Amino acid sequence: MAVTAQTPWTWGAIAVLIGYLLFAPPVLLFGPLAGLLLLTRPASRREWLCLMATGIWTVLWLNQGGGLAAQVARAGAVLLIGTFLALTVWRPSARFSRALAATALAGVALTLWMWRLDIAWGAVRRAVENELWTYNRQLMLQLGVIGGTDFAGQGLLDQMSATVRTIGAFYPALLFLAGLAGLRLAWSWYHRIVARPVGPAPTAFAGFKFSDQLVWGWVAGLGLCLLDQQPAWTAAVGSNLLLVWAALYAVRGLAVFSAGSRRVPRSVIATLSVVAMFLLPFVVGGLTLLGLADTWLDFRRRLATPIT
Repeated sequence: MAVTAQTPWTWGAIAVLIGYLLFAPPVLLFGPLAGLLLLTRPASRREWLCLMATGIWTVLWLNQGGGLAAQVARAGAVLLIGTFLALTVWRPSARFSRALAATALAGVALTLWMWRLDIAWGAVRRAVENELWTYNRQLMLQLGVIGGTDFAGQGLLDQMSATVRTIGAFYPALLFLAGLAGLRLAWSWYHRIVARPVGPAPTAFAGFKFSDQLVWGWVAGLGLCLLDQQPAWTAAVGSNLLLVWAALYAVRGLAVFSAGSRRVPRSVIATLSVVAMFLLPFVVGGLTLLGLADTWLDFRRRLATPIT
């Protein structure tokens, strides 16, 4: 396996790492990272410390108790880690297709595991909603938000209930995206931690792209959602597939924007970022369309071509 140089540390990479750890299950990053460190055979104190921290945290998390939702999440994490490490041993790769293939294979294996144990996704969805509702209600009770009869408290409860139902409906897609992002971050930070990492280093975010053939995922998702006399599960699969594809193409659109904004002053970028926070739905929609258009127009190739 080829040996590559370390990837430099940047404040942007640290911010992305912190954001992921705040909003996604850390085990989906720590588990693959610990496995990669084991495969490399740590040689420095920093590598050993990172291996011990991520490895111990992963083992403790996997041994926690919990209901049905937690059991499915743990099973998915184990399958994701194992699949990714198996593919890495077979042929190390920094391409996005490797993380996507590992996550998809883990998803298929998890579905088969649930089918073998007669666990329905509907039961998992209800378990997720119950756990989220219980946690949020206890938090609000501790903060004193509810307990009275004021209109504001009831409105907040209604909003929270709608959010919980949305998360439950899109739980497979959210779990898939969290696993996919965790693998990409694990590979990136592995190349920052290890002095002599194996496999190619990750490319800059501005160069992020994937196979143009994945555009057919939009067709599959829309087809499942629009089928007449459909079974109940097809609409759920279609909507989750569309969410995954929308996220992928939004990230691709953000990479195109990043590549095109290199000559723009940082003060302008900072101002646009603040404005985007207040127009987030429109910004995400625009980035998704930009990423989709990049399938045919290849904006970054046009930007790299000198004007004659």
